Amino acid sequence: MMKSTIAGLALLGALHHGWEDFRTERPLYVSGTVTEVRWGNPHPEVRLRVTSPVRLPSGLAERPIPAELEELGGRDVLRRTQAYDGQDDEVVLILAPVERLTAWGMADRVARGERLEAVGYLHREHAAEFRPELLVRQDGRAIRQRSVSLPQGALPTSSGSGTRPAAGDHGDGAVTTGSDIGGGGVPVPWLVAGVLLVAAGAAVVAVRIRRKSGDGV
Repeated sequence: MMKSTIAGLALLGALHHGWEDFRTERPLYVSGTVTEVRWGNPHPEVRLRVTSPVRLPSGLAERPIPAELEELGGRDVLRRTQAYDGQDDEVVLILAPVERLTAWGMADRVARGERLEAVGYLHREHAAEFRPELLVRQDGRAIRQRSVSLPQGALPTSSGSGTRPAAGDHGDGAVTTGSDIGGGGVPVPWLVAGVLLVAAGAAVVAVRIRRKSGDGV
């Protein structure tokens, strides 16, 4: 059973919410009841108690979905979707930022006790995290959670590819800047080494000057 709290996950959330961090090659269907909600940016997080065993609904691939998601390959995702078979009886749904949810027709927040369905992906390292690309509310509303093309294949390499979001783009509209840690420029280890080398050289020169001054007295 997943014992960590949703607040704890929130502390790490901003570090691994890009689509490339999730197993987008294996779409899954999950459904259950909301037990806890953290509503806010960078991503609302909803803890879902999974209805076990999860069964794939008949006609899932033919369900109506938002037109924008259809254009991004959402129909193909539904065709490839399998039932959730994870070990956790609860998962944390990582939703799109609040502003996007509002723009996509979900101005009201999810409530505890609400039943939800989701099609999405498990995190590559944190098995209890699930990022939907489609969320179906208890009242039947289907809300998209994705606005970019999915990365292809396994984790992207550092050189990137045509399908990976641009540098600094987390795939959800959040863009980092050059002031972020590790965000370009001179690598930190080399910079530190350079500073230490210069300092050592200056110390040697200072010692030699002092010795010369002492010899001349």
